[in-house]
Amino acid sequence: MKHSDVIMAQGTALFMSSSLLAALTKYYDLVEIATTNPAIVAPSGLNFVPGPGEDLESMIWVITYAIMLHHQGSLQGSDKARYQRRVVENFYGSLSYSGLAKERKVMVFDANNPLAYGPEDWIPDPAQREWFRRAMALVEGQIRPSPGGSTKPITFDAFDALCDEFVTDE
Repeated sequence: MKHSDVIMAQGTALFMSSSLLAALTKYYDLVEIATTNPAIVAPSGLNFVPGPGEDLESMIWVITYAIMLHHQGSLQGSDKARYQRRVVENFYGSLSYSGLAKERKVMVFDANNPLAYGPEDWIPDPAQREWFRRAMALVEGQIRPSPGGSTKPITFDAFDALCDEFVTDE
């Protein structure tokens, strides 16, 4: 099977779940190694089976991006350019799966860290920032194993409750 024949994940990389980005990064790393080392065999397919939690995580990344673009649009001149460069392009400007995955980790793990630079500058609106923090807690539960070794996939009920609390028609 040729590399081009491998069925890959579909969707916009900017909004892919953390788990899918990690699987794609690993796959392409193996493919790259296999092209220079004949002892390594590239996998014939992506070792990833998405679940509903990955789709809901993707929605979180879409909403987070929209929040950031909305804030960027409210700024003027050098403030707008600085926010675009330091926040929007930093988190969503990577052209690689591994680059996006790295920045996702920063958002997820710094969202609720009081010592980290971040959420107050990334999302200045207090209500949107609280939505973001809670959303990142859902994502963290899905990607970081608990001490017992299990993860907690994002459920529709958890996502719906998050949106019901913060998303209004106004």
